[in-house]
Amino acid sequence: MSGEKTTVRRKSGALWLVIARGVLLSLVVWTCGAGLLAAVMMSGAVNEANGFPVLLGLTAAAGFAGALSVARHTPWGSLVSAALVAVLFTALLLCVGLLSWKRIAWTGHGGSLLLWAVVGGAAAGLLGRPRAKKRGRRSWR
Repeated sequence: MSGEKTTVRRKSGALWLVIARGVLLSLVVWTCGAGLLAAVMMSGAVNEANGFPVLLGLTAAAGFAGALSVARHTPWGSLVSAALVAVLFTALLLCVGLLSWKRIAWTGHGGSLLLWAVVGGAAAGLLGRPRAKKRGRRSWR
């Protein structure tokens, strides 16, 4: 027993809770932003023609926020965990869309909305990579 190596495992919460936290954060950011966008559109500050591009940016920002919040907290690496959160957030948006409306135009606004959610998560995965380790300085003798 004394000759065996023991490894120290980093204690963290359950992985599904970490992923669920990221998806929930994405959903909260998207819902609050959509509500704010609806209020601004009702007041007349943003017309209906400009509402959808703002919603696309909001969807990318929501995917980015949720994915970045878990990018370094899983053992799979930042890109894989951020992509997983973005895909789950996209699937959640898809389920809400399918339950709310009978037909979604995938070639029009529906597909681009889902694409921007994944793009936001992928950007978070690329930007959330761990920093490079500092190398020790060599002394030249």
